[in-house]
Amino acid sequence: MKPKLLYSPGSQHSRRVSVLAHELGLDLDLQNVPYGPGGFGGDQREAFLAINPNGKVPVLVHDGIVVWESNAIMWYLAELHGDTPLWPADAKERAQIAMWQVWQAAHLTPAADALFYENLVKPGFLGEGSDPAKVETQLTAFHRWAAVADETLTRSDYLALDRFTCADIAVAAALMYAEGARMPIAEHPPLDAWLERVRARDSWLATEPPPMPPS
Repeated sequence: MKPKLLYSPGSQHSRRVSVLAHELGLDLDLQNVPYGPGGFGGDQREAFLAINPNGKVPVLVHDGIVVWESNAIMWYLAELHGDTPLWPADAKERAQIAMWQVWQAAHLTPAADALFYENLVKPGFLGEGSDPAKVETQLTAFHRWAAVADETLTRSDYLALDRFTCADIAVAAALMYAEGARMPIAEHPPLDAWLERVRARDSWLATEPPPMPPS
């Protein structure tokens, strides 16, 4: 049975799994999880929570197991595919890739997601104004973490191993709504140029979701 991916095409967290699947040519059973009152799952919220008690996408169901957290799903799918430059068998190389993916989840994504919520979700979906103090706090955090990526990207075209890997997919997905969320990417030229390289890949273009409403 092929892996079943419960996802939302507009979710930046789902996007990294979709991009990886496209890069590897994986055949997944894609099931779009509706978003409704209370969150993902819509009218079937309780059934979805039984699969992922976090109530978030993406979730992978395969061969009797359930995997949530997008980076863990990426590693699992890459393992199913077999040795790939995106997630190679060498332990030292994997450590370099995983380091950036964990960094993304722990540091970059919280700042990026907060700007996404304040600058895009609140005005675009909730009809509310953003909180200037929260925006300023998250901009400071964003600049801090973007500078870490800049330092590497001044020396290399990609984040790990001098080639495109799962690390680039994971971090790029965190910046999926950079313009709408008013993330100051342009103030970080190495990061900005790298993001354009990722966005030019067929896998990124093939997984582009419907546009978000203007904020």
